[in-house]
Amino acid sequence: MLQSSLTTESPPPKTSIVPPSAVRANGEPTKVSVPRSLDRRIQFVVTLLESNSRQQIGIEGLARLVNLSPGRLAHLFKSEMGLSLQRYLTQVRLARARTQLETSFLSIKEIAASVGFSSVARFVGCFKNFVGTTPSHYRKVFRNASTAQRSRLSKISKDIAESKIK
Repeated sequence: MLQSSLTTESPPPKTSIVPPSAVRANGEPTKVSVPRSLDRRIQFVVTLLESNSRQQIGIEGLARLVNLSPGRLAHLFKSEMGLSLQRYLTQVRLARARTQLETSFLSIKEIAASVGFSSVARFVGCFKNFVGTTPSHYRKVFRNASTAQRSRLSKISKDIAESKIK
């Protein structure tokens, strides 16, 4: 599905983009900026990952879309972004999951499925590894915190996730 709908598109221009998934709760889009210094093929892959993170995305399909071998795409992505393609995709999914944990009443299972994890166990393991606590504990602490504490908790979890990525 991803391949068939995107094979005829040309790479995006080197400007800010608004992927479908980057929409605030009030319906306004949030701008996602792909750095201009990135290779245009990597910009295209980042855009695809951002807008299709809920789907199971294979490196082979992405590589075909940008006319690279899977090995070359993996190497180029890591050298340009500083982390592997899979780790980047996991980061995108976990950021969406963290937002859903903070703002929705969906179950952990529903959140895991909605952000693209194939199993709840994998989601919980990744979340704990990146954020430092389980999704249910994160939600409980976040909901019981004051507004100032929520802001600090959200920033701390983002900082932890960013440090784990590097």
